[in-house]
Amino acid sequence: MRRIKKKVINLNKLRTGCSPCMNQAKIMEKKISKRDISKINNKEFKIIVSSLFKND
Repeated sequence: MRRIKKKVINLNKLRTGCSPCMNQAKIMEKKISKRDISKINNKEFKIIVSSLFKND
């Protein structure tokens, strides 16, 4: 049997990104709703960021 050399993929250099990352980005865009980051208050920003780490 031959061993297949594993291909190393650098996710930082992908143009599209992986599907879980893209889904999270869409969720973040909905929560921010096209506002400037400077317009979001600290409490709301903490809620949005903490929602990334919650398991649904």
